[in-house]
Amino acid sequence: MKYYYIYLTLMLCSLLFLNCNKTKVAERKFNDYEFNTLISGQGSFNIGHAFTIDKNVYVEDDFDFIYYTKNIEERKFLIPGSFGNDNFPVYWREVNLPFRITKKVKGDTLILTKNKRRFIFKRVKNSDF
Repeated sequence: MKYYYIYLTLMLCSLLFLNCNKTKVAERKFNDYEFNTLISGQGSFNIGHAFTIDKNVYVEDDFDFIYYTKNIEERKFLIPGSFGNDNFPVYWREVNLPFRITKKVKGDTLILTKNKRRFIFKRVKNSDF
């Protein structure tokens, strides 16, 4: 009977160690890649630290892309239901889907196209905000 408990304990410990040893998905830095892709779906793309584009996981650690809207109507076009004034920047991941992004490797701008309208988002260092 003692061997049964020892065997059961060893099996449970080995199962715990097997589950803890899962490989982490490789996250790529968004700034190090070029994009010309359509991001489809509904709602906002601003959920979480990591995000997926074309089945690859990316993170924005050092830089982000922002756009200052010209007026409140333009802000509501990008973020429907926005009650904020147009003095605050819009982050590219806050814009409601679907849209197309175009960006060069380590580029200073990200071009977001939504309903045939183009918006140029400028790159800023995350420590500046």
